[in-house]
Amino acid sequence: MFKQLVLKNPFQLFLTILLPFLISALVLLLVQSSLLNRNFEDFALQMIYNQQKTELQNTSRNVQIMAQSVRSVAISAFFDDMIKDLLYSDVDAVSYVKYQVKMESYKNIYPFLQSIYIYNGRNIYTVPSEGFVYDRATFADKGLFPILDDMKNNRSHSIVLRQIPNVLSGISTGARPTINVYSYLFFDSQLREGKVSEAIILNISEDWVKQSISAADGQDNRIFIVDAGGRLMTRDPFHPLLSDMNGYDYIQKINAMKEPSGSLRMSADGVDSFITYTDTGVFGWKLVSVTPYTKILQEIATMKKKTLLLMLILLAVSMLIMFYFSRRLYLPVKLVIQNYRNLESEKKNEFYNRKQAFLRKLVQTNDVGSAHSLPNAFHNYRIAFEPSDNFLLLLLKIDHYSVFCSRYSSRDRGLLKFGIMNIVSEHLSGLHKHECVEVDEDQIVVLVNCNSAVETSLQEQLIALVYEIQKNTSKYLQLSVSVTISEPFESISNLNFHYLKTLDLSYYRIIMGHQAVITESGVSNRNEDFKYPQDQEKELTDALIQGRFSEADRLLMGMIGHASSFSYTVLNSVLIRLLLSIRYAIEVLETNHSIKVNFNFNAYLAKLQKIETLDKIKSDFRELFEHLEKELESKKEHKYLDLLEDVNRMIQKDFASPALSLDMIATEVGFSSAYLGKLFKRHRLISVNDYINRVRLTHATERIATTDDTITDIMLQSGFSSRSHFFTLFKKEHGLTPSQYRNLVKKSG
Repeated sequence: MFKQLVLKNPFQLFLTILLPFLISALVLLLVQSSLLNRNFEDFALQMIYNQQKTELQNTSRNVQIMAQSVRSVAISAFFDDMIKDLLYSDVDAVSYVKYQVKMESYKNIYPFLQSIYIYNGRNIYTVPSEGFVYDRATFADKGLFPILDDMKNNRSHSIVLRQIPNVLSGISTGARPTINVYSYLFFDSQLREGKVSEAIILNISEDWVKQSISAADGQDNRIFIVDAGGRLMTRDPFHPLLSDMNGYDYIQKINAMKEPSGSLRMSADGVDSFITYTDTGVFGWKLVSVTPYTKILQEIATMKKKTLLLMLILLAVSMLIMFYFSRRLYLPVKLVIQNYRNLESEKKNEFYNRKQAFLRKLVQTNDVGSAHSLPNAFHNYRIAFEPSDNFLLLLLKIDHYSVFCSRYSSRDRGLLKFGIMNIVSEHLSGLHKHECVEVDEDQIVVLVNCNSAVETSLQEQLIALVYEIQKNTSKYLQLSVSVTISEPFESISNLNFHYLKTLDLSYYRIIMGHQAVITESGVSNRNEDFKYPQDQEKELTDALIQGRFSEADRLLMGMIGHASSFSYTVLNSVLIRLLLSIRYAIEVLETNHSIKVNFNFNAYLAKLQKIETLDKIKSDFRELFEHLEKELESKKEHKYLDLLEDVNRMIQKDFASPALSLDMIATEVGFSSAYLGKLFKRHRLISVNDYINRVRLTHATERIATTDDTITDIMLQSGFSSRSHFFTLFKKEHGLTPSQYRNLVKKSG
């Protein structure tokens, strides 16, 4: 086997021409890789540094986001009226629940918060807790007060790592008695004897910060945070929390570096390590990553192995490609043999095409030639049946022809039709002499020879064969075909007449559906009994013009269904008349509603003539009605939006008038109050009266904040006539009375 492979011309060509080139390329790759190997370790170290730097920067961003978030929480809470109540005043015990809920809402929003304290110099309000309010004597977290009493070393917006009692201890099984937190301090500038008098303390979970670091922490490297003073701010397997790390050389060197991020190789905790660091930009913290250097060497060795494997794969692929092209170079020799075979095949194809052209001419024209030439032509083209015997036709039409054309190329369509003819021949061989002819793109005609007039039993046999043909065409080719069986006829000179008659009969597929078997006796010819329903046509037109599309659909489907019980000619004429009526209705709709419907009568009629089934025709008409309905709905929606804009302009213009109301606006725009109210609320999600009050309240709020006019004057100028109503709305909106709101604005200004 190997000897035969070597002696093949393409392989010899590969050995003599392309193999030396491949070997030269391989030598070049080996030389280049040996040169690059010198710098491989530096390159690998740079890659690892970039990777660890990226991971540290991502972790740093998490810490920055946490710092920004906790600062935002503290500021937001400070300006929250309910939190201010806790900071600057005594709160009744009755109101504790709502203040506790307020503080819990802040905690629940941010997952990194372990607890929140509000300190007002006397009491401490805390969540989560059992009692919510404590004084300095009863509060369990005693370590907080030395921090609050030392303003010099603990400024506002600073953070302190400390240990606090765990409120879950004794409640939850396995809960630790104490937990580590980062306490973020925020307090007002008012102090008593250097002590903080009011403060917001946000305790950040140390576990949350550790989890943020663990996302970048690997199995062989450790990441930790040190603060500006060199203290360890996160857990580390080698050192406890708050350990002084300044005694370690690598920490001293990192602190001495001016760059915000970098790397170095030195001993860390007695292990030769590759160290990467970056500044978090908040709280003076730095992130440090320590990776044993032995692990990096293992990764470099792994990268070298992968590179070598890649080179071997490239070599194998290159050999295959070279061998492939060597065979391509051998093609000119091979083409000589193929050309000879193609000539033989073309000769066969030419004979087949000439035979098809002769049979197609017999079917589609009246020119059958002379009585002497016809038998000779049958003999020359090896046509199986006798021209003097009786005939009948089977006309096969491919169903879903538009889908068939879109799915397959012209060549594939020809092959599939040839496959259909083979299936037909397999079922008729041995029973009837026959020939298959492609007469049109979607049609195949089967000429069947029969020795005598077709009896009923023979016709039943043919119908059974047709069902088998349809079944196998669907099974093996995934195609559906409808078949029309002609009446038997005696002379081949009548072939064209019976073909045209069978073609007309095949149009009954539109009524009988796909995979139909159509015979003369199986279709209706009640042309003389049909009377066109003009009254229903008028009802259909009126329903379309008036926008009653459901009724129009019902009338149309009824008229089409009634016409389909008659002949195809009747159905076709009814469809054309219905299409004319629909065109008239569309023209009236376009005029009445100032719309433009994309409907072209001639194009739609041409499309209708190509539709294969009645269900598809009904579906197309329904789609047309749905399109018309959407166009009208769109026009109505546009009209409603214009109306609502007019209402909005009226309110913005006349809101100062106490008489402005829904009834007045409805009278102005010519609609009933109830209808306008429903329409406004459906589109704006607010009632007209509430919207008027909102506009008035917006105007009053602006005047209160920017002018010194009396509250009563502003109320009246804004359209409010009831003082109690105005005060109720204002307090509901702002949580303050107008006077309190004005005072608050002036203080903040």
